[in-house]
Amino acid sequence: MDGVRCDGTPAAAAGGADMDDGLRTLEARACGAWPLPGDPTCASIARRAFRRVAGALALDPEVADDGMTMVSELAANTLHARREQRQQGEQRSVTPELWLYLRGAYPSRELVCKVFDACPGWLDGNVPGRGPHPAPADATSGRGLEVVHELSQGRWGYHMTRARLGGWQVRGKAVWFAVPAAPTAVRAPQAPARMSASAAMTQFQEALAARGFAGQMLRADDPAEDMAVLSVCRGLSLWCCGGVARLRAPGFGNSQWSYGDLVEVAETAVEAYESLAVATEPQAARGRYQARCVTAR
Repeated sequence: MDGVRCDGTPAAAAGGADMDDGLRTLEARACGAWPLPGDPTCASIARRAFRRVAGALALDPEVADDGMTMVSELAANTLHARREQRQQGEQRSVTPELWLYLRGAYPSRELVCKVFDACPGWLDGNVPGRGPHPAPADATSGRGLEVVHELSQGRWGYHMTRARLGGWQVRGKAVWFAVPAAPTAVRAPQAPARMSASAAMTQFQEALAARGFAGQMLRADDPAEDMAVLSVCRGLSLWCCGGVARLRAPGFGNSQWSYGDLVEVAETAVEAYESLAVATEPQAARGRYQARCVTAR
């Protein structure tokens, strides 16, 4: 089973792909994406993909084991999402997806793992297993997310987004966790040459175009000031200046990254867009969207 990078080119496969290819894919700051089957094998497929990437990155064995447990829990939750969609009368069947990418820089680099499904859920923050009232010991829901919370030491969350493999028109949510990416196990890359704001913005713009925003973005560059601005929609813009990318959108504060965090910037921009879209939808449409909520494990 082959994966696909964030730019649409083949990534490392979950099966027999070369380990070096997997490492190069992530070290190049691409996002690997794999489809997950809609049956009980989804957890083993997700574990296999995570194990191969963890091996390529030489993650600490304990971290790798915890990661495989967590991705197994998130993959299993997609079965509940599909079951809930059928109960809600949904006719389409959207394949869940596993996404893996690196964010941050040495010495605090992380491997981010996300599992996407087409059930938005949790729009008002009512997340099973999270908050002041944990799921009881005999609960049939919320336990899996408690496992993720404990093993990730709180480095997990969820957000609305769009599918990568199923087409950007498919809306849903991604549940994620992050683990340390063993900065001492792999030779740290040399610092990249200083990139101009225009060059960085071109990369971000291409990444967002691949997620379905081509044709609606407006851009302005000021080479003399080493600045570039990209308007994605009303209320959502991306700024590049002096080696720093900043996202401006309601509810996202002053989020900023280095130019090396292409995937994280694009992911956050898609999240912000989907959040704005839901907030401005008519109440009836928002209610239908929220009604497709899943009760996670």
